Amino acid sequence: MSLAARQVRNLAGWLIGLVGAVVIAVWVLPSVASYAEMAATIEALSAWELIGLLGLGLVTIASAGFATKLTLPGLTWGKGTLATLCANFLTAFVPTGVDLAVRFAMYKSWGFGARQSASAVALAGLSRYVTLLSLPLLGTAAILVSGRGDEQTPIRLILGSIAFALLISIPWLLLRHESLAKRIALRLQRFVHLLARIVRRPAPPRIAERLLKTHEQIVTQARDRWPSVTVSQLVATLMNAVVLLAAVRFVGLGPDLLSWTEVLYAFALGTIAAVIPLTPGNIGVTELILLGVLGLGAANMESQILAAALLYRIFTWMLPVPLGIASYLFWRYTSRSRAQSK
Repeated sequence: MSLAARQVRNLAGWLIGLVGAVVIAVWVLPSVASYAEMAATIEALSAWELIGLLGLGLVTIASAGFATKLTLPGLTWGKGTLATLCANFLTAFVPTGVDLAVRFAMYKSWGFGARQSASAVALAGLSRYVTLLSLPLLGTAAILVSGRGDEQTPIRLILGSIAFALLISIPWLLLRHESLAKRIALRLQRFVHLLARIVRRPAPPRIAERLLKTHEQIVTQARDRWPSVTVSQLVATLMNAVVLLAAVRFVGLGPDLLSWTEVLYAFALGTIAAVIPLTPGNIGVTELILLGVLGLGAANMESQILAAALLYRIFTWMLPVPLGIASYLFWRYTSRSRAQSK
């Protein structure tokens, strides 16, 4: 597929997702919750509650930046936060993968080598992968321990644990077995050479060798930094759940209606669903999931739940967008200034 065709396909997918978001916002959500009641609930919040949500949102951003800092020795917390904000902004609006390229470019512009930058991006992706897989387990286990589950909850936990082990084994095998990595690198090299012959362009030299050197560096980084990076990534992700819990409490849904374990479970499902966004930023879809899951424990409270979901999205998704735009423009400006001064 040509670059132009791929761009057209991505644009078409984005537009279809945008239409889906409009349909959900205009027809689906109003059919299950009152926008007027939702607005009244939000308007009833005090200034201190809004400031509290803003503070939690900023702490969430800072914690994600700290997790990024740990992926690359020598990277400052500030630059880690800058890279995280840019990546989050791009992930919200453009196809998946662009954020990785921008992270790589940012690291290189700050003086880090190509392999070092690639290793940091890969390590961040690995920790994110493990974190996402662990969220449903954490949510289900919390539901089970709190006694709020049903007879199917232990079964879901067992099946989830098996799936977690199987999915974790994939990157583990790639990192632990050099022979497997070598076979994959050689096959990828043959594939690239085949494509080069088809398009009549010279193939990049020593693809397998360069991939294996990068793999070796990733293994070293993962061995030394993977535990701390994964824990920090998990903490940063769970900070989003704290924002959701605070929003739920601020709109008047107390522990007697929704326990923190139910909020965590709903957050886990919403986060997993966002991995493959059906709409730009998963607008509408995340709100529907939160409304559906939390509505099971708080019947006839749909407007309050939707208000909490909207507040959660404002301070975890909308807040980073303008900050991400500003971060991206700042990085481009400073990079251009450094290039001109050389």
